[in-house]
Amino acid sequence: MTGFSAKSGFRNTILFGTTLLLMLTADLLTAFGGFFYETAANLMFAANIVMNFAIVCDLIPNVRRDFPFLVFVGTYNILLLGRVYVSFLAHYSEILYYLEAENFYNLFVALQVVTLCLLSIYAAYRLAGPMFAKREKSVRENGWAAVSQNPLLPIIRQISTVVLLGSSLASFYTLMESILNVLRSGYLGSFTQVNAASIPSAVSRLSMFFVPSFAVFLATMPSRKQLKLPMAVYGVYLLATLFTGRRNTFVCEAITILIYFVLRDSLNEKSERIFKKRTVVGGGILAVIAMYLLQLLAEIRAYGLLSHRSFLDTVVNFLYSQGASFRVVVQTVNNWDLFDHGMTWKYLFYPFELFVHNNLITRSLFGLSPILEVQTTAFVVGTHNYAHALTYLVDPLRYLSGGGFGTSFVAESYVAFGFLGVIIVGAGVGLILRFFASMLTRSWIVMASCLIALRDFVYIPRSFAFLWVTNVFNLTYLCFYVAVYLAALFVFRLGTHVRPVKRAQGLGEEHP
Repeated sequence: MTGFSAKSGFRNTILFGTTLLLMLTADLLTAFGGFFYETAANLMFAANIVMNFAIVCDLIPNVRRDFPFLVFVGTYNILLLGRVYVSFLAHYSEILYYLEAENFYNLFVALQVVTLCLLSIYAAYRLAGPMFAKREKSVRENGWAAVSQNPLLPIIRQISTVVLLGSSLASFYTLMESILNVLRSGYLGSFTQVNAASIPSAVSRLSMFFVPSFAVFLATMPSRKQLKLPMAVYGVYLLATLFTGRRNTFVCEAITILIYFVLRDSLNEKSERIFKKRTVVGGGILAVIAMYLLQLLAEIRAYGLLSHRSFLDTVVNFLYSQGASFRVVVQTVNNWDLFDHGMTWKYLFYPFELFVHNNLITRSLFGLSPILEVQTTAFVVGTHNYAHALTYLVDPLRYLSGGGFGTSFVAESYVAFGFLGVIIVGAGVGLILRFFASMLTRSWIVMASCLIALRDFVYIPRSFAFLWVTNVFNLTYLCFYVAVYLAALFVFRLGTHVRPVKRAQGLGEEHP
């Protein structure tokens, strides 16, 4: 943790103080009702802008350490607030229509929820600093010496590479079935039916090791030469996922890999670093181009033809469409009185319910049936999946035709426990994001788990609050880690017995 800076302290006092003042003033104005609701919504929007500016200014001085959190702030603003920015700046006269709010008071509450959530996340992130100060200092001062030097890592790297290449065949087969299902039924139609394709059980199980094997491979901190083949295979797989029409897998994985390499680059001496100031400019340009191409993909998926919009209009439309997660929050506020608040807490913990039902061991132990998510009336009446429940509540026809609002950890926290839930869940997210800042100093198992969790945290503004828990502590992944460790330990101990004998027989020197 860096020392206190009077300059940054003064700046933060002014900016965050202004944020809190705007939030409190907006909340006070709602007591007067009528026209003041619109003013309150405008002030809350202004508070959000000032707060984001304050956060970015505070992150820049330690951007390498704080890069995971900076990326999270970016995805939070795009996925939850992209539509808000476009609507306020370009469609203010019809803002209630564009943001799907029933009135300005509901718009104010929705903005208050997302602003308070991000503020809670950042406060927890900063307050958690002393807990990880020693490891963060080690990265700054010791570089690569701060990374784990476990002698098993070279063996673990080789094992994970073999598993990655073997499971890639099964993963490509499974992915091809998904692509064919979309081609047969259309993008929206693929959500309204269970995939009828028969994937052999052995292939399905083998494909499950593809993601963890790649995470373990990266966690062993391979050299550039060792990275080439696994990265090429994984890159081809990610590009192929775009043919399913779903962009989130490619984007989340690409961002996770970027975070990994930025943190890894910070271990190098300054003269040897790849990510420098000039790289940021190129990265920003590539990000805008990526937005343009991803939006084109979405329009081809929806309409089957290329857009005639200009480059700028397409990028703005990307921000507007990606910011659609805000409507999950605003529709939660609109329909607040229609929920049974005695059971809404179940929406927050749905990933655990899904895990218990779909895990072979727990399903057999408790006599449960697997949950197959498909957009039908029969499924939605009994599910605690908030994405399904909210969409069906607001627009049943849209839901049954394959459309949906999706979900958001912010909306789930709010509908479950109100503002208190938003603050507590947000603080938990901030704490874990601080943990990621020093993940390269952890053991290979912890680092692999962090890489898997990062994918969920990048996408959590549009995902379940606790999906990362069941993904990280997946029994298949945990068993895989144990198996890799035991195999590496066996090979290592076997080598310590074999190599001395070889030297005694004059069969050559021991290889490093």
